[in-house]
Amino acid sequence: MGNKLKINTDDLNLRDLLGNGKKYLVPKFQRDYSWGQEQWQDLWEDIEFIHENVDEYHYMGYLVLQEKEDSVFSVIDGQQRFTTFSLIVLAAIKRLKEINDEERANLLLRTFIGTEDLTYLTIENKLTLNRNNDYYYNQAVSGQPIPKRSVNKTTRLMHDALDFFYENFCHEQFSQGEKINALIGNVARKTLFTTIFIGDELNAYKVFETLNARGVRLSSADLLKNYLFSTIDISQDMPDKFIDKLDEQWEKIGVNIFGKNYTDYLLTEWNSRHKKVRQNLLFKSIKKEIINDTLARKYLNQLSSHCYLYAALINPEEEFWKDFPEYKEIKRDLLFLKMFGISQPISLLFSSCLNFESEFHRILKWIKNLSLRYNVICREHTGEQENLYSKICVDIQDGCGIQEIKQKLLTLYPSDERFKSDFTEKTFPTKQSNKKARYLLARLEEYNSNNSAVDESKLTVEHILPEESDNHWCEYFGKNYAVFNQRLGNMALVSSQDNMAQEPFSEKKPKISNTKYQINDIDSYSDWDEVAINSRQSDLADIAVLLWKIQ
Repeated sequence: MGNKLKINTDDLNLRDLLGNGKKYLVPKFQRDYSWGQEQWQDLWEDIEFIHENVDEYHYMGYLVLQEKEDSVFSVIDGQQRFTTFSLIVLAAIKRLKEINDEERANLLLRTFIGTEDLTYLTIENKLTLNRNNDYYYNQAVSGQPIPKRSVNKTTRLMHDALDFFYENFCHEQFSQGEKINALIGNVARKTLFTTIFIGDELNAYKVFETLNARGVRLSSADLLKNYLFSTIDISQDMPDKFIDKLDEQWEKIGVNIFGKNYTDYLLTEWNSRHKKVRQNLLFKSIKKEIINDTLARKYLNQLSSHCYLYAALINPEEEFWKDFPEYKEIKRDLLFLKMFGISQPISLLFSSCLNFESEFHRILKWIKNLSLRYNVICREHTGEQENLYSKICVDIQDGCGIQEIKQKLLTLYPSDERFKSDFTEKTFPTKQSNKKARYLLARLEEYNSNNSAVDESKLTVEHILPEESDNHWCEYFGKNYAVFNQRLGNMALVSSQDNMAQEPFSEKKPKISNTKYQINDIDSYSDWDEVAINSRQSDLADIAVLLWKIQ
């Protein structure tokens, strides 16, 4: 089939897929069988529904296949559903044999499971599972029980799945062989897959990224895992105990990044050392560079060593940072990036921490202050920013020093004049959450009052011009009410117990001015109008220029 990407948009049922001598191979290092009680129950209820309703069908999702040779396909995605269906058929066969219906049992075996080799008295399976599942699957095919004790989790799940479906076939409604076969026939005819045939792993990765972008989560990280492990075990003769260690290493990485998207971690780590690649080109870049077992081992070890850093960058509360003298400062700056959804610098932060650990807090502060100016206040396009961060990552690999990093960041730094101008007119909608406004006001207060700590989590934002208008305030303020009540100059930090709501300005003014926060001093304003809000926000902008700067 070459490298051409072919998507079959026709829905194929299981009978179509398993007919005409087709065989399916789950790659050796593909994810183990992992379905559990909830998935089995949901699927069985769907099966009963389509069995009882003539015009109903069940859609099984995407099936991604790579043709290895004529009528032999590698299952890139969909192996959980394929395996479960096979276990359902094996459970039906077990029940048929129990009620002495060998003829129907053998018919199901030949149609959906495999053909018997009369010379060696073995079954040539239509489905071959991965290295951890295939041995016990073969036992089930040959009629032997799958063990439950002294085996790994995935084998216990296969055992329990077979038991679950067998117990359902023991119900009174399936007391006759023809009724069991009728259900299997309906399942095979009325369960549909959208089948995608691809030519190689690169196309498989493109399929994954395309479908993931549409909200269909496929296991693109598993494809990367399979490539790395296959490269390490290029001769296909590595002892299982060494493969088990690789598996354990890979799984531990997933645990250490708290189940976050594995591909996001791979992308962050890769881009911290290379010119930026998009997610859809990541696999191609890795495959081009990681060409032998030595490089694959080295890369896997890097992923294993650095996963703790990635976890700490996306979760600033992590214990990882407590070993840094500047722990509190680092935590606060990372929480700022997380709060404002600023993801562009993650690979640069990753690289900076690995290469300049003792100076990481300084680089982080520069990036945080640049982000507040560039992203939050001035709202510049991020393309140029991403390109600069990528270039700095590459320059760090080439020996770039910390002062050079600073100078490069300054090339995107909005001027004080531009920053003040934009800050003076900035609105911060707070109807959903006032968290961002509280953060900014708290930092401005700290700077303005000689850095005494302000814990904004115990405070709230009081809108001097109330967020919810009433007749008095609408008449008092006039037009542009909805714009000005969301301006930072209209907001004050107050205790979370305080709620002045629609109180008139004459009553709010002394209450707000008499709080302990200097930025709340509004005594000099006789009226609270557009001029007053603009003036106060301009004063806050003067503080912001001094606070959020690279120096």
